[in-house]
Amino acid sequence: MYRRDISSTLWILAVLLGAFVFYHLWAQPAPLSVPTPTSLPATTLDATPNFPPALVEPAPPQDIPRARLIEFGEAPSPALQKIRDALDRNEYADVESALRALGKALRPTPRDKAYMAALWNNLGVQQEKNGGIEVSVKDFKRAAALAPRNPTALLNLTQAYWGLRHPSLTPQFLEGVIQVVPEDPFPHLALAELLIDKGRPLDAGPHLKRARTRIHHDSNLTALLEKLESTTAQEVLRAQQAKPLVPTTKSSEQATRHEHLPSQADNATPASVEHTEPASAAELPPPANPASDVPLPVPAPAATTP
Repeated sequence: MYRRDISSTLWILAVLLGAFVFYHLWAQPAPLSVPTPTSLPATTLDATPNFPPALVEPAPPQDIPRARLIEFGEAPSPALQKIRDALDRNEYADVESALRALGKALRPTPRDKAYMAALWNNLGVQQEKNGGIEVSVKDFKRAAALAPRNPTALLNLTQAYWGLRHPSLTPQFLEGVIQVVPEDPFPHLALAELLIDKGRPLDAGPHLKRARTRIHHDSNLTALLEKLESTTAQEVLRAQQAKPLVPTTKSSEQATRHEHLPSQADNATPASVEHTEPASAAELPPPANPASDVPLPVPAPAATTP
């Protein structure tokens, strides 16, 4: 029986089948596989996810300055070191009571005062995070009392006074802070705002200019600076527009009043003319003696003709 050689046909089918398999395996993209957490390295599992900053923690307002810490250095005594250790353990109530007791029992040296001021200041910074400036202002006040020339303590107290609109925030207080911290823009801004509130925008202008030249020290205060500059410009413009209206209104009222008033020459009477004549020396009463108790003689009325 005759058999046909089909090897060439088989080779063609094999090539087509191989091409078909190659197309499906390599030409088409493979589906993405999601790796399981167990396949990731331990360092990747423990890493903090890279969320946008707005999803991790809301950004603080840019026109509110932050309270600042004071570097401690070496403690001058074991008692102060113990209080610092309690502060590091976040035992804020114990720190406050210990500082109060130590201030009454100890005659502090200048070095003790500086270290106690740092403790009070840093205690206020930590308490402000939990209770706000209503709680921290008393700590900043004690720190500034112990170290009145410490820039950080004064700035923290100024910021607390400003946030509370405290009556102690006066021009005299702010000018004293400016003398200690001349390069910080915040005291200039606080003083400018205070002058604007008192109706003195022209006096606030120089302080705003000084704050503008120093704003690079704390760029978070740019929004507050621009707000006060806009308010000052509006107040000055309003004052300039209202100033020329005052004399014009006053002169028109005076002119109207003079038109309705009768002249004195038209209303003068003979009797009044007679009484306006100066009296003679004989008719004048004698001068009064300060040491005499005798009453002054009352001159008789002049006789009038019918």
